Formats: sequence, structure tokens, C-alpha cells
Amino acid sequence: MRIENISEKNLKDTLEICSSDRPFATMDDPKLKKGREIKKQWLVDTLKRIGPFMKIAYLDKKPVAQVLFYPEEAMPYLHNPRKDVIYLKCIFVSSPEARGKGVGASLLNDLINECKTGLKCLDGRPCRFIVTRPFPHEGDLPLSDFYEKFGFKQGNQEMFLENKSKYVPMEVPPYHPLSEDYGKIILTYNPDCEWGYFYAMAMKEIFQGKYPIKVFNSWKKPGEYKKRGGGWMQIAVGILVNAQIPDNPFLFWIDRKAFIRKVEEALQK
Repeated sequence: MRIENISEKNLKDTLEICSSDRPFATMDDPKLKKGREIKKQWLVDTLKRIGPFMKIAYLDKKPVAQVLFYPEEAMPYLHNPRKDVIYLKCIFVSSPEARGKGVGASLLNDLINECKTGLKCLDGRPCRFIVTRPFPHEGDLPLSDFYEKFGFKQGNQEMFLENKSKYVPMEVPPYHPLSEDYGKIILTYNPDCEWGYFYAMAMKEIFQGKYPIKVFNSWKKPGEYKKRGGGWMQIAVGILVNAQIPDNPFLFWIDRKAFIRKVEEALQK
């Protein structure tokens, strides 16, 4: 196995890792194609702005997994980013033949070691601590259990691993409904994941013409997110229905019909 930091040379490999046919979408879906275009441009821009923020694992010269991370200060939609704190967005092993071989563990160990010695995305400084928000995972080991094996502990709506200083919870202002959002669907997506854009556009396709819908990129229009308070971004996408946060936005991926039904019920209240 070989691990490389993301660079202009291998940037396209991350698109191979994350994009694949799924039960709810195929590679030729126009929404997914557009999501990959948006992600590719985000990768190029972010690499130029902060330096390497991803590690890619290769088996037999094939990209099979990645770990995505970046400083909280690079995330424009955060209200109170913590200095020199690394946000671990995700670890994803896409190749079936790579699973169960310690690829994810190797990626995480490599990141943890670099956080101790110094990260290029922090201008060579070690990080104070790492934070992550595990998302629902279909696999042998829940992500929260996986992270615990490396010393991560439960914090305030996140897990953390201390490095150079003690953990400090983020100050997140509470979500507050806007009068302009009642009767509408508000969707924001992170450009770092093609599936966030896919989610937003799939929702738009379903409800366009039935209810007013607003969609925006959280990195390009952070003010749109911030003015509603915090806590409603869920990994790659945020959704508000009738000015409320749905109970389980991830239901979209598991049971699309049930999720649509819940959205319609919320809009009719």
C-alpha cells in the first residue's frame, strides 16, 4: 500500500474513489456529473489556497481510499472556527478488495502523525486537536467505534483527539428560523462532496413546481448559512423544511419515499 498527499498530479484520483454506481444513482446521472465538476474545481482552488488537505491510499497502483481533512479556519460558513484545529471530514474506502486490510487505519494513522509533526495546510504547524462528526455508515464497524480505537473521545456534538492542547468545544449559535423560509425548502451543499450536490438537486427535481426551493453552495455563499444560525449542516448537505430542521436528513439515502412523505407533511403544517 502507498499513501500520497493530494496534489495537482493525483487530484483526479479522488473522483474515482468517491464516485461509483449506487442503488440510488449511477455514474452517468447528470446531477452526479455536475457534482463531480463542482468538486474538482473546489479541489483545485483549495489546494492552491491551503496546500494538501487529503491523503489517498493506493493498492497495486489503484486509488482505493482517502481521508479528507482541513483547518476549521478554511471553512467559510463556520461562525466561530477554532485556530489550528483540523476537521476530519471523512475516511472512505471505496474498493471492496481494500476493505478489511487496514487501509482506513493506515490513512488515519498517517494523518495523526502529521498532525503531531506539522501540516502543510497549517503552514507547517502541528494542530491543537482533531475533530470529526461521524456519519451513518453501512459496514462492519460504525465510524464512531472506529475513531474510538484511535483515542477519539466524545465532545460537544463531535468527537475529538487532543494533540498539542486540550479540547475546546466550538461555540455554535443556535439555529433560528427566518420568516422568509416558511413554506419553503432551503438546501445548502458542501462542494467537497459530489453527493451533497446530488442530494440538493434530487430534492429540487422532486419538489420543483410544488413548493418554493432555494439551493446554495455553503462555501460560496456562507452568509446565507450563517444568517440562519448553526447546527443544520449535516456533513455534505443542509436542509430546512418549512423553516425547521428535519429529524433525519439521512433518511433520503435509505428510504427516499418515506423521506419525501415527511417533507411534504412538514410543509403542510
